[in-house]
Amino acid sequence: KETIKKKLKQWLSEQTIKGPVIFWILKNRNSRKYKDLIEHLIKPCLLNAALYAIDYIALHANNSRRIPLADLLSDDHNLISDLLAKANNETAHDLAQTLLLNQGFEPLTKKSLLARFIKSFPKIQKLVTGENKVAKIKELFVSQGSLDKRKKEYAVLIHTTIPENKKAIEIAREYGDLRENAEYKMARQDQETLIARKTQIEIELSQARVITLQNVSTEIVGIGSIVDIQEISTGKLDTYTILGAWDGNPATNIVSYQTPLSQKLLGKSINDSIILKIDDIETKWKIKKIKCWIDKN
Repeated sequence: KETIKKKLKQWLSEQTIKGPVIFWILKNRNSRKYKDLIEHLIKPCLLNAALYAIDYIALHANNSRRIPLADLLSDDHNLISDLLAKANNETAHDLAQTLLLNQGFEPLTKKSLLARFIKSFPKIQKLVTGENKVAKIKELFVSQGSLDKRKKEYAVLIHTTIPENKKAIEIAREYGDLRENAEYKMARQDQETLIARKTQIEIELSQARVITLQNVSTEIVGIGSIVDIQEISTGKLDTYTILGAWDGNPATNIVSYQTPLSQKLLGKSINDSIILKIDDIETKWKIKKIKCWIDKN
């Protein structure tokens, strides 16, 4: 019995404890039979280990099968509060952020679990508010190529960058007093940035609509148009290509349809005029030619 007790404590402190063992501990935490073995393990670091195990399983699973440990955390309404009983605000905040980044829970389940965090630690509310704040943006029209790049960025974030940051936080914790721990503070700041970027990409991907940027009209400016415009007072000619939300490249005069310039040009025809204002100086331009953009890739 003492050997098992010692081994469980060692696995938890070394963060090598496996999901099935964590499940057994949590399932039997109120059992009289096993009380002496596991009561000393019911603390915040066990919740951290459980979240890590769930995330690991979700990231490496090839299907959408249920994760028993995740179901246990969701179904047992007293479990979160039991595990957080000895936590402070700093630790609870870290664990809430870890939950927000976890791939093993559905969005609604996350909200339910976070509500249990807030019940014990009300200050976490601002973290949840930030996570659920979705900007009211119109649907985004994007090219297939730019969408593929954004999905690749998201995959790297989820499978590489965020897991590496989690490890960095765990390593930094071991350096001592968190209030004077520069490595820990930097890792935490990185985590907040990653959460914000993850949330932003998820919002954008949910709003993205792929459009065909070829074979557009050469009579009316639209997304996929190459537009020649001429400044009326000087005769200066400029050419701009209007593409999807994520295709902008100012160096080559490729602009997103969302830019102020594009918004003035969209829907216009040859010989129509627009007024541009730069540094409080207004200039008048006329549309001279509209061509169809051709993807050379």
